[in-house]
Amino acid sequence: MQPVTDPASRRSFLRIVSAAGIGLAAVSAMADDGGDATNSKPPTNFPKDLDAQFGKFPGKNSDQRVLNFALTLEILEADLYRQALNLASGRKLTDALKSDPDSYTRKVGGGGLSNGARDAGYLYLKQFTYIEAAHRDFLTAALKGMGSPTVSRNPGGYKFAGKVDDNIKDILTALLPLEETGVRAYLGALPYIKNGGIAQVAGTIYSTEARHSAVVAYALGKDPGPVPMKGDQKVVGTYPSPNTFEYFLKPSAVVKAIKPLFA
Repeated sequence: MQPVTDPASRRSFLRIVSAAGIGLAAVSAMADDGGDATNSKPPTNFPKDLDAQFGKFPGKNSDQRVLNFALTLEILEADLYRQALNLASGRKLTDALKSDPDSYTRKVGGGGLSNGARDAGYLYLKQFTYIEAAHRDFLTAALKGMGSPTVSRNPGGYKFAGKVDDNIKDILTALLPLEETGVRAYLGALPYIKNGGIAQVAGTIYSTEARHSAVVAYALGKDPGPVPMKGDQKVVGTYPSPNTFEYFLKPSAVVKAIKPLFA
């Protein structure tokens, strides 16, 4: 993945992201067909623990409950990325995300990273902040297009699990487990989606989160993965190489993992 460095390209990038978000929201709403997926016959291998995994999330059917689970994660990620970008740009953590990414410039050091890794890490941080916001807005629009209730932002806001120093290395290090959890969350939720169109769109967000995770890890000089984390489950059982197949978490495990990030 190549960082977008010139202002014209960044503006073009954001226009594309915004347009794609609106288009995908419409596609998802159309794919739902306005019906209730709970009335359709589920796949023969559909998981039996839907309520145990998604009991806390609203929705008229299982797909909407899964999407509200995903929206919960995207609201969290978008907010923590906004805070991280503010920190790296010398702004107050509470500042709202600016409409123009060119208004952000790096105000912190690398924290021991090389100059190249520092600059690339900041550019990716900026890009990923706007992408996470687009994911959040897309899922919100898709759910509303389906006539579904939607989860809202945590009233108390969000926080990082520990202290984050004002340098690019520390900021990216704090974001990496968030991205890794997001990757595992989407993969773990996919078996609970009945509608193929919605599953395909969820898969595209999953792949984007995986790229984010790999890029952040690479900027930090770490193995871009997939590498195991505590609580991981395997799709393909035992395999000799840890980098061959992605790991996943059950939705209930994801909820437990992100709970400390709620202020």
